[in-house]
Amino acid sequence: MHDGIHLEQAGVPSATICTDAFVETSKAMAAMWGAPDYPVIFTEHPIDTLDKGQLRARAEVMLAQIVAIVT
Repeated sequence: MHDGIHLEQAGVPSATICTDAFVETSKAMAAMWGAPDYPVIFTEHPIDTLDKGQLRARAEVMLAQIVAIVT
C-alpha cells in the first residue's frame, strides 16, 4: 500500500495487489496516507503456497483490473 500510494503521488502509475486477508488493513493504510479512495485489487489468501502457474492464473484474472487502474 505504502509504495503504491507514494508512487502514484510521484506520478508513477501503479497497481497494488493484496490478499483478501488484508482488506481492512489496506483500507486503514490508505486512509492513514491520505488516499482513502486508493484502488486496491484483492486476491484470495494465501498465495505463498501457489506455484508459478497458479500465480500466473491469478494474475491473468486480475489483468483487466490492473490495466484499468494504471491507464
